[in-house]
Amino acid sequence: MGSDAEIRKLARALEVPPERLGYLRDVPVGELRALRARTTDVLYDAHLDVLERMAGASRLLPSPLLARLAERVFGPLLSARIAGLVEARHGVDIAKRLSSRFLADVAAELDPRRAAGIIAGLPAPVVTAVAAELARRRDWITIARFVDLLPRPTIMASVEAIPRDALPEVAELLDEPRRVRYLLGENDDLAG
Repeated sequence: MGSDAEIRKLARALEVPPERLGYLRDVPVGELRALRARTTDVLYDAHLDVLERMAGASRLLPSPLLARLAERVFGPLLSARIAGLVEARHGVDIAKRLSSRFLADVAAELDPRRAAGIIAGLPAPVVTAVAAELARRRDWITIARFVDLLPRPTIMASVEAIPRDALPEVAELLDEPRRVRYLLGENDDLAG
């Protein structure tokens, strides 16, 4: 992956246009990735004590109620922040009850590293519906962030929801380049 792809991902984390970070083009990719990880950590750790209390309180409420609260009260940003703090099985149970549109909103805000257990536990049909929504939005950055963590069978099921001509761009945005074979197919000429 080149520095342009990493700059796009950093710009997404900072909510600025990538052009504003053009001065970083000569910075090695590994350093840009580390900067993005540190930036994400700082953003996610803000108000961590409050978020941990909210996540703890979520254990007391039934999943159907939490799903309704997430969509109607918390919104995608707060839901994404809390997702990384709840027990994976509970998070999966809640996520299965959310609309694919809302899950796509959450996915765009989520630090996948913090919710890896939830992500890996989502049923393939849920992930495929979210991938279709993200593809409709042309949100290749978010799709790539999840390809890095999803189990291979889920990726293979979801890749059908992504337009073929977008796959090289998604592949360029992967943090784990070896996973490109799951995205593009083992025998695909683009898989290298």
